[in-house]
Amino acid sequence: MRTYRQPTLRQIEVFKAVIETGTVSRAAETLNMSQPAASKLLSNLEADSGLDLFERRRGLLIPTERGQRFYEEVDRIFSGLDQIALAIDNLRSEERGRLTIGVLPALSGRFIATAIRSFSTAEPDVFISLHARSSQFLVDWMRSGKVDACIVTGRVEDPHIEVEPLLNMPMVCMLPPDHPFVDKTELSVADLATEPLVAFMHSSYTRLQLERAFEAEGHQPRIVTEATTSQNVCELVAAGMGIALVHPVYAETVEGRVSVRPFVPENFLDFQLCRLRHGRNRRLVSTFVETVRATAEAFARDGIITRSARSVR
Repeated sequence: MRTYRQPTLRQIEVFKAVIETGTVSRAAETLNMSQPAASKLLSNLEADSGLDLFERRRGLLIPTERGQRFYEEVDRIFSGLDQIALAIDNLRSEERGRLTIGVLPALSGRFIATAIRSFSTAEPDVFISLHARSSQFLVDWMRSGKVDACIVTGRVEDPHIEVEPLLNMPMVCMLPPDHPFVDKTELSVADLATEPLVAFMHSSYTRLQLERAFEAEGHQPRIVTEATTSQNVCELVAAGMGIALVHPVYAETVEGRVSVRPFVPENFLDFQLCRLRHGRNRRLVSTFVETVRATAEAFARDGIITRSARSVR
């Protein structure tokens, strides 16, 4: 009965390199070895395993079905090793301090960049990992301890999460640049009652505020298009699909391509700055929260957001 030997790591590395580069010579070059040495290791792998991993056709190596299946398993294992290396890097980063921050895509531009820059000036040795995701995604991540702080929209009701409002500002009307309403200085529900509207999805906090504003005036919004993200909503407005009621911070993403007007009566929208009440990195998280709070106050005080909204007229 024939016996087989366990393949060596070097044999596996050569096999993987041949699959990925296409030839033994390129695989040898990648692994910094001679071509004869790589060929011998590959032949030994087939002999030791008892598997025909390649077909030889006119000097070319074509993976067999077994060879392809073996490669998929090898690649999966090597990917796991890459994850281990990443985990080691992350642990090294934690030695000098690490924060994982979550933010809505709408705030992933100038606002959060300004806050992180200010924080890094005060804490230059802290490694920061920034993730832009939906509110529900970020809240779920916070509950499982995957983020240290996050900025979301809507109400967060969880006894383990500490929440404070951020960037509480009146909604504005975002219009296509050639819309007749650009001649108006402000817009109301009566103005928008028969206009096609672009809105967030029905479950979103901004959509709820829109519907409440219209209901208070005895109207139903004429929503013709809905989208999941602020970028989608703003781009649809810029494309001429309709008018949107949004937080003024959203105007930054389509600057120069839409017009913005105040909406009356004022209906306020805000974001929620969240952190775990008893989470990790408490000192760093507190410093980051203070920095975000100061950034929001500076943006509002200096009119950075409102100037951005006015500049897209």
